[in-house]
Amino acid sequence: MPPSRRYDLFALVLLACAAPSASAQEVPLDAGAVKAAILTETNAYRASKNIPELQENAALEAAATAYAVYLAEHEKMGHTADGKNPPKRVSAQGYKYCFISENVWSSFRHPQTMLTEELARKAMDGWKKSPGHNANLLQKRAHEIGIGAAGWKLDGGQDIFRVVQVFATECPGKQRSKPWIVKTLGTVDTLR
Repeated sequence: MPPSRRYDLFALVLLACAAPSASAQEVPLDAGAVKAAILTETNAYRASKNIPELQENAALEAAATAYAVYLAEHEKMGHTADGKNPPKRVSAQGYKYCFISENVWSSFRHPQTMLTEELARKAMDGWKKSPGHNANLLQKRAHEIGIGAAGWKLDGGQDIFRVVQVFATECPGKQRSKPWIVKTLGTVDTLR
């Protein structure tokens, strides 16, 4: 076999090994609608407690969305599953914070339809029932929010969903050397 064909064959084999399996794929999800529903419910919940509403921030949304996609695609959960913590993910988006916290939610389901409203409601219900997540939802030091949502179809036919909320306050030029984070645990909701 000529050397050029050997390299072509080698490249083809490498590409096949690096590509995701044919059955693993993103689940169609109206992430924008999920984010909007969660933002609306978060701000309504804060208003019911006389806490100012949060403003959307593009950098926080980029960090939350990228992390939600990573968690769904890799079937991971937690606040450091990608080897980074929330401050590192947010800083990578150019956001200079003086306060930051994060909520992460997970759901598995068998192949069936889950409506956007149901996904948002289940995430919010889970966070409200968890003391640490609830504290993040009602955190008075947080002024801005970014929300990410992603879905991924697993090889066995189940779908996995991840939703991430990042709460923060921007302090340009005043980033702390040691980030102050409200520590929380992610919640897992299994739908059957």
